[in-house]
Amino acid sequence: MSYFSEYYQIDVRADIAKEFTNSKGEVDDMMAGLHEIRVRMAQEEYNLKELEARLRKNRAGLRRT
Repeated sequence: MSYFSEYYQIDVRADIAKEFTNSKGEVDDMMAGLHEIRVRMAQEEYNLKELEARLRKNRAGLRRT
């Protein structure tokens, strides 16, 4: 089950929230939210790089014809 970060107002994946949960079961809201944002940004950057590579490949193919 996901965790909702009050500070960042985003849903945090359960595995990320678990990493920032102490022995009392309390989640460090700011750290969990920040980590979720960083993961999302990394995924977005990766997806954009993949898209850019596909566009370059398609453009190169169009130039040959």
